[in-house]
Amino acid sequence: MVLIDLVLTIFIAKTLFFAFGVLKSRRIGSLSFPNNSLTVSVVIPARDEAENLPACLESLMKQNADFCEFIIVNDRSSDETQIVIDAFVKKDNRFKGIQLTEDRSGNLRGKPGAIHAGIMASSGDIIMMSDADCTFPDGWIQKVKLYFGNEAVAMVAGFTTIRAQSLFHHMQDMEWLMNHTLASAGVALGMPLGCFGNNLSIRASVYREVGGYPGIPFSVTEDLLLLQRIANGGYKILYPINGENAVSTLPCKDWKGFVSQQHRWVRGSEALGWKKHLFVFFAIVFWGSVLSTIIQGDFNGTVSIFGMRILCDCFLILPSLTAIKRMKQLPWIIPGMLFMIFIEIMVAMLLLKRDVHWKGQTFQ
Repeated sequence: MVLIDLVLTIFIAKTLFFAFGVLKSRRIGSLSFPNNSLTVSVVIPARDEAENLPACLESLMKQNADFCEFIIVNDRSSDETQIVIDAFVKKDNRFKGIQLTEDRSGNLRGKPGAIHAGIMASSGDIIMMSDADCTFPDGWIQKVKLYFGNEAVAMVAGFTTIRAQSLFHHMQDMEWLMNHTLASAGVALGMPLGCFGNNLSIRASVYREVGGYPGIPFSVTEDLLLLQRIANGGYKILYPINGENAVSTLPCKDWKGFVSQQHRWVRGSEALGWKKHLFVFFAIVFWGSVLSTIIQGDFNGTVSIFGMRILCDCFLILPSLTAIKRMKQLPWIIPGMLFMIFIEIMVAMLLLKRDVHWKGQTFQ
């Protein structure tokens, strides 16, 4: 009982800490600072995305925003990505296509270089970044723009949901919800833990001031390093929990792609420093106590620890689920939390693998 009480205390303290951040992020989500003079550039990097890109660009076309431009960067694609881009450039004069054909080295390898090329070709006051497999709700641009009406705001991160059709997809959706919840709470508490580059916006002048992607070390999770550079510079960051500025993305199709994604995130999390070790500590406490109760034959204790963990996680993400208006996903919360618990085992094994394989490229 002493062990169970200790584990319970640790996880309740963790949950309450992040829950306070979640409440702050929900309040931020309802704020807006009107400023109609701001212009927006949406930058979408695309590498071999001919299949997914049409839905993404159709979604952008539906955005009722005359104060913006859409910059689509073809990053060395070998499929018909450029043909898709050219077709939309002809349809809507807000689209602008950029084609990159040469490999890059240094800090601009991979996705950071494609995003930077798009930003360098942009003219907007605000740079909104996303991915070619994303779609956007009506009013997405206007909502994000309103947050930047506060001149102190330098960066705005938003939630991303998964377009789920199967059990595997719904499990990924729950994982993304938890990751966003922790990241949003962390920003609200002054402890940036991460963000997702498929829904990230930055004031163009701030991007230039901090040196952009050329000015930060290369990372397979370039969004985290940019977030850290902005935070370390003393700039104001918002990570609101609001469905109006949430985007939708495709799930990983199979386990191979899912494992590659998890590996990329694990390697990128090294930039968190001591904060990463804090999450490792929570995992060790949980699995250590589970193994201890199993060895002692205390299966009631094992069930209690699992139940406590699931309840704490559900308590933490339920406010996010309601805030982004996705209560239809409620039945998937408990299975999703179980899924995440067992992912921790896979993540521990992925720490042993160095090279990251993503989007047909290999990074060290």
